[in-house]
Amino acid sequence: MAKRITLAVVVLVLVAFPVALGADHNPKFIVGSGLLAYGEEVSPPEVVRCLGGEPTGLTFPYGLPCSEGTHRIIARNEVQIWFPLSVSDDAAELLNGEITLTVNCNFNAQYRGPCWGTFTWEVPEVGTWEGHWTTPVQDLGTYESVMNMVGFGEGGEIDGKQIKLDGYSDPGDYYVTFTARIK
Repeated sequence: MAKRITLAVVVLVLVAFPVALGADHNPKFIVGSGLLAYGEEVSPPEVVRCLGGEPTGLTFPYGLPCSEGTHRIIARNEVQIWFPLSVSDDAAELLNGEITLTVNCNFNAQYRGPCWGTFTWEVPEVGTWEGHWTTPVQDLGTYESVMNMVGFGEGGEIDGKQIKLDGYSDPGDYYVTFTARIK
């Protein structure tokens, strides 16, 4: 009986140990972390609909794009520039450069809701990441967000590689804290 228990414990440890280490310790991945910062708006969003109200012609941060009484805001095709403010040393050369986001959002009356779009991340002298991103939570009043990006590399050292980035910003925090895995 003691041999069975000992064998069961050994098997459990051998199975659980790789799981406990997680993908971050997998030598097939390069893992980096850092902060992303908003740079500028290249083109404002097209306010497609102000359900319950009317478009005002204003855009953030200069004013509200929809009049009072609006309960749903549907905006499309905003283009923003972001950049990494800091990146951990282990992934710095693969995660530097300008990020262009195409932004689409569906907001409630408090300007909170999901957003999504595409991105192009130009890494100088390395290549380009291209893919899509989503954020199930985007709050323009508090800057709170949760962000996920998935893309593929083209050119140089990143050609054919995949990037998965998960990030967030707490209420009142303007920067997106992220962890990225490159495979």
